[in-house]
Amino acid sequence: MTPAHKDHRRGTLYMLLVVAIWGGFLPAGKSALEMVDPYWLTAMRFGTAALVFLGLLRVQEGRAALRTEGHLPKIALFGACGFAGFGLCVFEGIRLTRPEIGAMILALGPIQVALFQWWRTRHRPDTFTLGAIGIALAGELFVITSGDFARLTGGDALGNGLVFLASLFWTAYTLGGQQFPGWSPVRYTALSCSLGWFAIVAALGIATLAGHARPPQLQEMIAVWPQLAFIIFCVSVFGILFWNLGVAKLGPLNAGLFANFAPVITYLIAIAQGRRPAAVELAGAALVLLALIANNRHQSSKV
Repeated sequence: MTPAHKDHRRGTLYMLLVVAIWGGFLPAGKSALEMVDPYWLTAMRFGTAALVFLGLLRVQEGRAALRTEGHLPKIALFGACGFAGFGLCVFEGIRLTRPEIGAMILALGPIQVALFQWWRTRHRPDTFTLGAIGIALAGELFVITSGDFARLTGGDALGNGLVFLASLFWTAYTLGGQQFPGWSPVRYTALSCSLGWFAIVAALGIATLAGHARPPQLQEMIAVWPQLAFIIFCVSVFGILFWNLGVAKLGPLNAGLFANFAPVITYLIAIAQGRRPAAVELAGAALVLLALIANNRHQSSKV
C-alpha cells in the first residue's frame, strides 16, 4: 500500500469518527445548557482540551514545539476564532434554536470556503459550484423555516444567526491551519486552543460581571455530567484533534465532504427523541446535503 493510500485510509477513519462525535454534539450541548451557561461550559471544555493538547504536543514533539516561532498574534487570532468565537456563538445560538437546524447551518462550511476563495483570488467559481451554492442555500431556507417564513424573525432567527456566525469562525480557524505548513495538526491544535482559551476567559469575565453568566453549582453539573463528559472530552478533545488530522490527510475539501454527514446523525437523534421533522424540512436537508456532496466531488475531481 502506497503512503498516499495509507493517508487516505487514516484520513477517512478520522473523519468517520468526527461525523459520529459532531453529530451528537449539539443535542448534548442543548441538554447541558439547561444547567450550565455557555460561557462557563465553553471555558471548561476548551480549558481541559488545551491541557490535553499541550501535554500531547510536549510528549510527541518536545518542548521546542511549544514555541510560536514569531506567530503569536496570528495563532492567537485563529485560536480566538476557532475556540472563543465558535464555542460561545454556537452555544448561545443553540439555546434559541433546535440542534438539528444548527447542525445543518454548520454544514455550510464548504460553501463558505468556496466564497472565501472567490474573494481572495478574485476568480469566480465555475457554474456548477455556483449552482450548488444556490441549491444549498435554498434547501437551508426550507430547513430553517419548515415552510413557515415567519421563523425568519424572532428567537429562531437570532439563534440561527448566532450558529451561522459560529460557522464563520470555524471556517476561519480551519483555513488558518493552512498558513502553518511546517506545523503538525497536533501543534496547530494545541497552540491555537491554549491561546484561544484566554479570549474565552476574557469573555467569561465580562459576561459574569454583567450578570449574563454565573458559575454552575455542583449539583447542576452532576445532573448533566454525561453530557459534560461527552462535550469536554469526546467533542472538544478527540473531535477537534481528529478533524485537524483528517484535514491534514485528506485536505479541506475531502474532509468537508465527510463533515457534511454530521447533520444526518443529529437528525436521527432528534427522531429517536420523538421529534418528527416536517416533510419540507427533510426535503430541504436533503437538498443541502446533495448540493454540498455534489460540489465537493466536483471540486475534488479538479484537483
